[in-house]
Amino acid sequence: MSFTKDIARHDEILIDNEDCSNAFRSFGFASEHSTEDVSGFSTTGNDETLPGRTTQSFEGEAFYTPELYAILYPIHANRTTVSVQWQPDGLVDDTRETYIGNCTLNSFNPNAERGGVRVMTCTFSPADATGIVATEGS
Repeated sequence: MSFTKDIARHDEILIDNEDCSNAFRSFGFASEHSTEDVSGFSTTGNDETLPGRTTQSFEGEAFYTPELYAILYPIHANRTTVSVQWQPDGLVDDTRETYIGNCTLNSFNPNAERGGVRVMTCTFSPADATGIVATEGS
């Protein structure tokens, strides 16, 4: 089986329905289930685990611009719930899967180093029980 190689340069990123695609140099989705020990219910005496609570987030690093700061900082400062949508290669292939969720911007860190590119790191966390869901491409 062969696999398609993918170079992430054409992702579509919408934050509160604002197209922020060209501002982010990295963006992604993380989802992790905790591991719960259920060995006490085992009749065999073997250690057993089951997946537990799920932690999800969108994480990204954007180039600092006053325009993007004006979008992101009020969302963070006011603890506003906004729609976040990420479609890998969505700017060139609208048939790709889309990850979407109502999120809050819990971690926001504009920073700079002397002689470096000024960036903002962001972590968006789900704000409701639906979490971040993936939809199949069309």
